[in-house]
Amino acid sequence: MAEYLFYRLNPVLISLALMVLMALAAEAGYRAAKRPRPGSETSDNSNVTLILGAVLTLLSLMLGFTYSMSQGRYEARRQLIIREANAIGTAYLRAETLPEPWNSEIQELLARYATLRVEMGGMKELTPGRVGEIDARSKELHDAMWSKAVPLARESPGPIVSLFLQSLNETIDLHADRLAAFRSHVPISIYLVLISISVVAMGLLGYYSGTRRRRTWILNLTFLLLVAAVLWMILDLDNPVRGTIRSSKQSLIDLQKDIGPPSGTAIR
Repeated sequence: MAEYLFYRLNPVLISLALMVLMALAAEAGYRAAKRPRPGSETSDNSNVTLILGAVLTLLSLMLGFTYSMSQGRYEARRQLIIREANAIGTAYLRAETLPEPWNSEIQELLARYATLRVEMGGMKELTPGRVGEIDARSKELHDAMWSKAVPLARESPGPIVSLFLQSLNETIDLHADRLAAFRSHVPISIYLVLISISVVAMGLLGYYSGTRRRRTWILNLTFLLLVAAVLWMILDLDNPVRGTIRSSKQSLIDLQKDIGPPSGTAIR
């Protein structure tokens, strides 16, 4: 439940929350460094510098690792949309070679399916209910198309029907791939570790400023904004429906235009 709620949050809000946490950590670190403590100042500064460098290195590695995972998921979703558009288009063209009435009936079902896939690509909320609805409607069309194709394959077996069945099977299989891609996210534990390291790094940066008895506002603000901006980009790429960087569904829209709208005639 916590993971589901986390991925429903706007990436901008999460980034803003991180900025607040990092600012508080910097202030806490600065005040902690100004308290009286035993030991030499030179030794304290050298220790803090060493630890701060190690934490910043770890943070950079985590940012790169998390970005790679997020970008990979984004690219997978983008490629799946293109593959699905090609598969539906191929099935539609091969359906033209089938005898009537299978020809027009299957093409009508494919036109409806293309419309549904465009609707899926334009979803604004990735709720379980909405995903379940799209999944149920997709499988209903899968069953309808397959129930038309099976009798045809039995009555008229041949290379033309075999090629059509191959493209139809690919179209059906890609639904499961796209659904899995929609549900695939960078694990929330990785985000929590990344946020924790960011906050610790900011606290150490504030502590280092405190040991020097001088606030480094510009340095702290720059570091804070850069980390928050990178986290926003990672979250945005990882979110298939709520982010501003979304996989283009133009290939499916172009396919829908080429096929044309479904006639709306009920086909059983």
